[in-house]
Amino acid sequence: MSGKSIVIDGVGGQGVRVIGSTMASLLTVMGFHVTLLFDYDSSVRGGMSEAFLRYDREPISNFVVECADVVVRLADRGPVHLSTDYVIADINLMKPGETGEEIPFLQLGVEKFGRDLFGNMIALGRLLCVCDVDFTDEHLTEALPKKYIEDNIAAIKYGYGLDQASIKAIVSEQAASSFASRYAEQVLAGTAPDEAIELAAARS
Repeated sequence: MSGKSIVIDGVGGQGVRVIGSTMASLLTVMGFHVTLLFDYDSSVRGGMSEAFLRYDREPISNFVVECADVVVRLADRGPVHLSTDYVIADINLMKPGETGEEIPFLQLGVEKFGRDLFGNMIALGRLLCVCDVDFTDEHLTEALPKKYIEDNIAAIKYGYGLDQASIKAIVSEQAASSFASRYAEQVLAGTAPDEAIELAAARS
C-alpha cells in the first residue's frame, strides 16, 4: 500500500482534529511514517479547522499538502487552491466537477450510535476504506483513546464497511437535509453537543 495525502475540512467543534489525530495514531501503530499539521482560526468553535495528513512507508521529506489524494469535507471552509483526486463529503458539500461521494456522517452518528460525535469515526472508517488501509482490532485498540472505545471501533468499522450500494440507499431524499450545515450553525451558536467539544479538546 503506497502512501497518501489527506485533507480534512471542517469547522471548530466538528472533530477535524479528532479524525486527524486518530488516523495519525493508527497509521503510526501500523508502522507508517506520518506527518500531521493543523490550521485553524483562533476561535474555538465555528472557525475554519483543517487537518493535513501525509503517510508513507518511507520517510516524508515534504510536509506540505497542495494536491490531496482524498479530502474529507465536513464543512466548506478549506483552502480554495487545494486540488484533490477524491472527495468524501457530508450531504450537499460536493462541488461541481469533483469526483467523490456524499454521506450524512453526522446524521448517521446520531441514528446508528446515539451521538453525532460518532459521525467523525464513521467518516474515519470510510476514509480508511477509500485509502485501502487494512487495520486490525489490535491496531484500533492501541490507537484509540479509551473513552468510548467500543463505540468508536464499531463506528469506524461501520464506515469502513460502507459500499456504493449502501451509500446510495442511505443518501435518500430524507437524508439530504443539510445536516452538516445545520450542525455548523449549532457550533457557531455555541449549542453543539458538549461531548463533541470535549472529545476534540481531549485529542488536540
